[in-house]
Amino acid sequence: MPDYPPYTYVQDGAYHGFGYEAFVSIMADLQQNFTIVPEPNYGRAVKDLQNQVVDGLFLASENEERNAVAEFSEAVSYSGWTWVWLKERTELDPAAADFKKKAIVSAQLNSNTYLWIVKQNYKMAGAPSNIRMLFTMLNSRRVDAILLPELTAKAVMQQEKLDPNLYSMHLEVQLPFGIYISKAYIARNPDIMPKLNQAIRRYHDRKQNSDSASFD
Repeated sequence: MPDYPPYTYVQDGAYHGFGYEAFVSIMADLQQNFTIVPEPNYGRAVKDLQNQVVDGLFLASENEERNAVAEFSEAVSYSGWTWVWLKERTELDPAAADFKKKAIVSAQLNSNTYLWIVKQNYKMAGAPSNIRMLFTMLNSRRVDAILLPELTAKAVMQQEKLDPNLYSMHLEVQLPFGIYISKAYIARNPDIMPKLNQAIRRYHDRKQNSDSASFD
């Protein structure tokens, strides 16, 4: 479980986040015992997945590197990758054709957003392993813009007591956020993915029923 607020994070020695709560609910439905290994970032979590130190990773978006060693579940949630830049930089526009050529950008090292930026040939500055350091780089004007999920950006702003009115945001893409289970674990437990996906569907049904009841 990577440090990625508000989805998954550790605070005062306890696990938090709606990604964590969703995972616990899904595992309880499966009657599946588990042990959580907290990780400082996605790069470390994926490395442990590759080395079979852990059997799975949650929550995560999909990429080729992860697909090589693990199988991606149905969506538990969705992650909206969002450009964040200083509002005073009115000349910046991530939707403009020249943004990729001119803007110096960054993302968390070895995260899926980082790998995407590299693959898309953006002008990359140094990438921090700590998600919170992205705002340090942005505020010190070492980069023009950073890319991370909108909810994570807002959570970090809140945790670091940053004024959200200082920033502009632009949604780049919305992607499924799911659970990865290693192929090594699946080889030992071949029925795990069908059961996991069924449990995820039941989780969404419970959530929808709960939301409907709250609305009524």
